[in-house]
Amino acid sequence: MNDSTWVINGMIMRNIIKIIFTFSLLMPLSLSADISSGVFRFQVKLAEQGNPEAQYKVGEMYETGKGVQKNAATALNWFEKAAAQDHKKAVYKLLYLDIKKNGLNNHSKTQLGILRQESASGNPDAQYYLGKMYATGVGVPKSLNNALTWLNKATFNGVSEAEHEAITVEEQLARNREKSANKRALALEASKSKKAEEEAAKKKKQQQAERNRKAEAEKRQSKKNSEARKIANEKKKIAAERAELARQKAQLNKERAAAQAAQEEPEPQVESRPEPKSGSSSFDSDPCKGKKAKFLSTCR
Repeated sequence: MNDSTWVINGMIMRNIIKIIFTFSLLMPLSLSADISSGVFRFQVKLAEQGNPEAQYKVGEMYETGKGVQKNAATALNWFEKAAAQDHKKAVYKLLYLDIKKNGLNNHSKTQLGILRQESASGNPDAQYYLGKMYATGVGVPKSLNNALTWLNKATFNGVSEAEHEAITVEEQLARNREKSANKRALALEASKSKKAEEEAAKKKKQQQAERNRKAEAEKRQSKKNSEARKIANEKKKIAAERAELARQKAQLNKERAAAQAAQEEPEPQVESRPEPKSGSSSFDSDPCKGKKAKFLSTCR
């Protein structure tokens, strides 16, 4: 029978036990307590007579406080009495408690190996305690899936305690699956958020790079325009200087031409005058002599 069959059969058995358990919950508490006390008294009588099964059950009742006040030391004492008579469930119980308290040693490792073999051989009590060990991580690595497999096998083989353990393990698995699902959802949300932040940062970086590129291009264009204006102003200045030089040159040429023309102009001819008669005044004989000669342009 494969593991999936054990799981299915275990689930069926658990549903039956759940119905019985639910029915027991509907009973009045006082009636339930009276019944438990009566069962305890009955089991104690059998245990005191040396019945190993009763001794084991009395140990469990002291351990759980069902029908009697809890007492771990008394429970252990009854388990040891049952195990001394080779009661398998008591032997497995003591092995479980020993490993839980003291860890593995050479003796408990050997006993654990025997427990594994007997579980594989179909011993329901061994299957129950191996499942319990997997559920709590006592003596073996904790594995709820392995625990559920062995507990389901024990449940199918009639171990009622295995049913309650299996229900607890299933609930824990359900909580773990829910936690894992929530964790994955949170991780996915965080991943999306991180991706969105990275995309936003990337977009912002690209926008900043674009602004820097435009600013750099504008700066280069402004510099280019400034240099162009400077060159244009230099050209205007040079053109103005050349125009001024041309004007000055033209003026100089004009002045030179005027001077040259003035040099080449013929001297004005002086009208010949008849020589004065002898005995006349000096003014008549020489008009440039005398007091009035300075007023004559021809005598200057």
